[in-house]
Order: sequence, then structure tokens, then C-alpha cells
Amino acid sequence: MNGISVIIPVYNREPFLGEAIRSVLAQKYAGQLEIIVSDDGSTDRSLDVASAFGDRVKVVRKPEGCTAQGASGTRNRGIAAATQSYVAFLDSDDFYLPDHLNTMAAALERRPDLGFVFSRVLQMREQDGHRFLASWTRARLTKRDIANPVVSGPYVVHTNAFLFRREVFDTVGVFDESYSNGEDGDLWMRISERCEGAFSDHYGAVYRMVHGTGQLTNEHRLRECALRLWPAALARYYQLNMSDRFRLFRLRFTIAVLQRGHGSRLRFAAALASVLLHHPIYGTEHLGALTVRRAKGPAHLKWIEIPPTADIGVIFEQSLRCCLKSCDR
Repeated sequence: MNGISVIIPVYNREPFLGEAIRSVLAQKYAGQLEIIVSDDGSTDRSLDVASAFGDRVKVVRKPEGCTAQGASGTRNRGIAAATQSYVAFLDSDDFYLPDHLNTMAAALERRPDLGFVFSRVLQMREQDGHRFLASWTRARLTKRDIANPVVSGPYVVHTNAFLFRREVFDTVGVFDESYSNGEDGDLWMRISERCEGAFSDHYGAVYRMVHGTGQLTNEHRLRECALRLWPAALARYYQLNMSDRFRLFRLRFTIAVLQRGHGSRLRFAAALASVLLHHPIYGTEHLGALTVRRAKGPAHLKWIEIPPTADIGVIFEQSLRCCLKSCDR
């Protein structure tokens, strides 16, 4: 059975890192499991937490003299240290749910032609010692979503939800460190341009919503990076001679929307009209969906309270279908 390298990037996540590592160790995966904690220069006791697990965790320290900081370089150092056939990523303040890696690896074993597989993700917020869970992943995923992760829209793929074949990174490359944000979406798009993926319809990880100052991403710079990322994806569409018209529509539509705040309203309207005229079917479908969404009003997630002492792995199955029925993003 192929082994799995789980890469956990960390920067000052002492309170949460132990839970992340334990969730990987609890997977009971039959193959070899390599846990790599890649540090970005933590100044708290995060590395002590990782080292306390002994030889079950490989710690990759930030090189001396390295002044760059961020999730991209931290994850890339983890990829360079990975030795197993499959690679997964888990943020240091999040955690896996039981049997996730077995399910994911089985999907890749069944389909040697696949480059990656991804699952659903739960989100969690904490308040006064209590935990509340809700579904993060969109309720219904289509074949278009699976073939076009990130491009098709939000709440489809999450960094914690993937399992990749190691050779995917040899073919496509790694995280682009020139992006301060959105580097994960950029890589997922580049991978889906060259590799086929699949969706495993199970909840595999929990995303902790309140991250604080130790989070390795900064949402305030997302828009600026998006203005580079999406045009680059459109350019690759033509360079690779792709023929997915839905993907082309979504790329052009997103670029037009992003430019709304960077020019005159007239120019934005002209760009959007051009997209809709060139893609009337997808444009009508998309605008219809937006109209329905607005008529319904904002989506309200159904949060399910988890007692402070409860083992999420024991009770989460009872909550999932309730979450799924409660919200369709």
C-alpha cells in the first residue's frame, strides 16, 4: 500500500498543533504515514509540541537567513521533505476526522488515472468552551465543480480536503511563492488543468474558523493577488489548448467581476456584457442561479453544538446530514 506524507505548515499555533497531529496519528492508515511539521519561524512553543511526538513527526525548520514568510514557502519545504507516494496538507489549527485518509487513498488506488481526490469539510467555531459545527462544503457538487476546482466557484475545495499523487507536483510544480495570498487556489487550478480528479463524498476534515494572528494567510491581500491569479489562469487556458467552455466562461466572468472596482463602471459593464454575449447559455444559467439565491436571501448555516468533552469523531456522523440539508450554498 502506498504511503502518505501529511504536511502541516505552522507558525505560532502552540494551542492547536497537538490536536492536528493527533488527528493524523488516529487515522489507523494501513500504509506508512509520514507527518511533516514545516515551521515558518515560530516564536512560541509550537516546535516543542511537534518534537514531543518523537520520531512519529518529522520537523522541518525554517532555514537560517530565510526572510520570506508565508504559507507557500512553508508548504513547499514540506513537499521537498516528503518521501511517500501520496501527499496531503493539513493546516496546523485544523484536524482530520476518523478514517479520512483510508477513504481517500482507496479512491486513488481504484483509479490509477487520477491525480488527486478531495472530500467535504466541516467548519467549526468555538465560544465559551463549546464547539459548533456546520458544513463548509457546498451541499451539491456537480461534475463541473469536480473538473474545475476553484474556477467553478467557492465552497467546493479546501486545502485540508485533498490527497495528491506525489508526481503531480513534479508535473505541475509547487506553490507559487510570489503570491502572498491565494497561492493554494492557484495551485489547485494549475493541477486541474493537467490532471483529472475525483470527489469523495464524505467529511474528512474540520476547518477552525477563528485563527487569530498565527494564521499563515491574510485575507486583506486576497483581492490584489486574485487580480494576478485569474488572468494568469486564463492565459494558461489558451496556452494549453483547453476546450472546456464552462471553464472559459467562469474564468472570463470572474476576471470581469474582479475588475469592477478597478476602472469605470462603463468599462466593467462592457467587459461583463462581452462575457455574457460570448457564453449565452452559461451566462443565463449563472444569472438565473444568482436571481434564485437573492430571492431566497442569505444562506443560514445550521450550527450543531458539540459538548466540550465530546469526541467529535464519535458523534460527527450524526450531525452531517442535518448540516447538509440545512444549507445549499
